[in-house]
Amino acid sequence: MNRLRWPQKLAIGTGALLVLWGVAGFLVTGLSSFAGESDTWVLGLRVNPLQNTLHLVFGAALLLAVPRLKALSDVGLLTAVSFLVIFGLGLARYDDQVVNFLNVNPGSNALHLFAGFAALAAAQGAAWCRQCDKAALRTV
Repeated sequence: MNRLRWPQKLAIGTGALLVLWGVAGFLVTGLSSFAGESDTWVLGLRVNPLQNTLHLVFGAALLLAVPRLKALSDVGLLTAVSFLVIFGLGLARYDDQVVNFLNVNPGSNALHLFAGFAALAAAQGAAWCRQCDKAALRTV
Protein backbone atom coordinates (compact mmCIF):
# COMPACT_ATOMS: atom_id res chain seq x y z
CA MET A 1 0.00 0.00 0.00
CA ASN A 2 1.32 3.42 -0.90
CA ARG A 3 2.00 5.96 1.79
CA LEU A 4 -1.09 8.04 2.47
CA ARG A 5 -0.95 11.70 1.58
CA TRP A 6 -2.35 14.49 3.73
CA PRO A 7 -5.71 14.77 1.90
CA GLN A 8 -6.28 11.05 2.44
CA LYS A 9 -5.39 11.33 6.13
CA LEU A 10 -7.73 14.31 6.50
CA ALA A 11 -10.52 12.37 4.77
CA ILE A 12 -9.97 9.39 7.09
CA GLY A 13 -10.21 11.65 10.15
CA THR A 14 -13.26 13.53 8.91
CA GLY A 15 -15.02 10.39 7.67
CA ALA A 16 -14.36 8.53 10.91
CA LEU A 17 -15.64 11.47 12.96
CA LEU A 18 -18.85 11.61 10.92
CA VAL A 19 -19.41 7.84 11.11
CA LEU A 20 -18.82 7.79 14.87
CA TRP A 21 -21.15 10.76 15.36
CA GLY A 22 -23.83 9.07 13.26
CA VAL A 23 -23.55 5.74 15.12
CA ALA A 24 -23.58 7.47 18.51
CA GLY A 25 -26.61 9.46 17.39
CA PHE A 26 -28.52 6.32 16.39
CA LEU A 27 -27.70 4.74 19.75
CA VAL A 28 -29.44 7.69 21.41
CA THR A 29 -32.32 8.36 18.99
CA GLY A 30 -33.12 5.04 17.37
CA LEU A 31 -35.46 5.80 14.46
CA SER A 32 -38.03 7.85 16.37
CA SER A 33 -39.01 11.31 15.11
CA PHE A 34 -36.92 10.89 11.94
CA ALA A 35 -36.87 14.53 10.81
CA GLY A 36 -38.26 16.28 13.84
CA GLU A 37 -37.08 18.33 16.74
CA SER A 38 -36.39 16.39 19.90
CA ASP A 39 -34.36 16.64 23.06
CA THR A 40 -31.75 14.04 22.09
CA TRP A 41 -28.10 14.93 22.64
CA VAL A 42 -24.70 13.37 22.00
CA LEU A 43 -21.83 15.12 23.79
CA GLY A 44 -23.66 18.46 23.82
CA LEU A 45 -24.75 18.20 20.18
CA ARG A 46 -28.41 17.77 19.26
CA VAL A 47 -29.17 14.89 16.89
CA ASN A 48 -32.06 13.20 15.13
CA PRO A 49 -32.20 10.17 12.81
CA LEU A 50 -32.10 12.31 9.64
CA GLN A 51 -28.92 14.01 10.79
CA ASN A 52 -27.46 10.66 11.88
CA THR A 53 -28.18 9.18 8.44
CA LEU A 54 -26.44 12.09 6.69
CA HIS A 55 -23.41 11.71 8.94
CA LEU A 56 -23.18 7.96 8.33
CA VAL A 57 -23.64 8.19 4.55
CA PHE A 58 -21.16 11.00 3.95
CA GLY A 59 -18.65 9.68 6.49
CA ALA A 60 -18.70 6.22 4.91
CA ALA A 61 -18.43 7.74 1.42
CA LEU A 62 -15.32 9.67 2.46
CA LEU A 63 -13.75 6.56 3.98
CA LEU A 64 -14.50 4.50 0.86
CA ALA A 65 -13.02 7.19 -1.42
CA VAL A 66 -9.69 7.42 0.42
CA PRO A 67 -7.71 4.89 -1.69
CA ARG A 68 -8.22 6.76 -4.99
CA LEU A 69 -7.40 10.47 -5.29
CA LYS A 70 -9.89 11.05 -8.13
CA ALA A 71 -12.72 9.51 -6.11
CA LEU A 72 -11.64 11.45 -3.02
CA SER A 73 -11.67 14.68 -4.99
CA ASP A 74 -15.23 14.06 -6.23
CA VAL A 75 -16.69 12.64 -3.02
CA GLY A 76 -14.92 15.27 -0.91
CA LEU A 77 -16.42 18.06 -3.00
CA LEU A 78 -19.91 16.56 -2.77
CA THR A 79 -19.52 16.13 0.99
CA ALA A 80 -18.21 19.67 1.40
CA VAL A 81 -21.08 21.24 -0.50
CA SER A 82 -23.62 19.11 1.36
CA PHE A 83 -22.30 19.94 4.81
CA LEU A 84 -21.95 23.64 4.05
CA VAL A 85 -25.59 23.63 2.89
CA ILE A 86 -26.54 21.77 6.08
CA PHE A 87 -24.65 24.45 8.02
CA GLY A 88 -26.64 27.15 6.20
CA LEU A 89 -29.90 25.36 6.96
CA GLY A 90 -28.80 25.18 10.59
CA LEU A 91 -28.24 28.94 10.64
CA ALA A 92 -31.68 29.51 9.12
CA ARG A 93 -33.27 27.50 11.92
CA TYR A 94 -32.57 30.33 14.36
CA ASP A 95 -35.36 32.22 12.62
CA ASP A 96 -38.61 31.39 14.45
CA GLN A 97 -40.37 30.81 11.11
CA VAL A 98 -38.07 27.96 10.03
CA VAL A 99 -38.71 24.38 11.13
CA ASN A 100 -35.64 22.74 12.68
CA PHE A 101 -35.94 19.44 10.77
CA LEU A 102 -32.22 18.71 11.34
CA ASN A 103 -32.54 19.29 15.11
CA VAL A 104 -29.36 21.40 15.20
CA ASN A 105 -27.92 23.59 17.89
CA PRO A 106 -24.85 25.87 17.74
CA GLY A 107 -22.51 22.97 18.58
CA SER A 108 -23.76 20.70 15.82
CA ASN A 109 -23.72 23.67 13.44
CA ALA A 110 -20.05 24.24 14.24
CA LEU A 111 -19.30 20.58 13.55
CA HIS A 112 -21.12 20.80 10.20
CA LEU A 113 -19.02 23.83 9.29
CA PHE A 114 -15.81 22.03 10.31
CA ALA A 115 -16.78 18.88 8.37
CA GLY A 116 -17.65 20.94 5.28
CA PHE A 117 -14.33 22.79 5.21
CA ALA A 118 -12.33 19.65 6.07
CA ALA A 119 -13.98 17.77 3.19
CA LEU A 120 -13.31 20.74 0.88
CA ALA A 121 -9.64 20.77 1.90
CA ALA A 122 -9.39 17.01 1.31
CA ALA A 123 -11.04 17.35 -2.11
CA GLN A 124 -8.83 20.21 -3.22
CA GLY A 125 -5.73 18.53 -1.80
CA ALA A 126 -6.53 15.32 -3.65
CA ALA A 127 -6.95 17.25 -6.90
CA TRP A 128 -3.65 19.00 -6.30
CA CYS A 129 -1.87 15.68 -5.60
CA ARG A 130 -3.26 14.25 -8.83
CA GLN A 131 -1.94 17.23 -10.79
CA CYS A 132 1.48 16.87 -9.18
CA ASP A 133 1.55 13.16 -10.04
CA LYS A 134 0.69 13.90 -13.67
CA ALA A 135 3.37 16.57 -13.89
CA ALA A 136 5.95 14.23 -12.40
CA LEU A 137 5.11 11.55 -14.97
CA ARG A 138 5.56 14.04 -17.83
CA THR A 139 9.05 15.00 -16.67
CA VAL A 140 10.28 11.41 -16.42
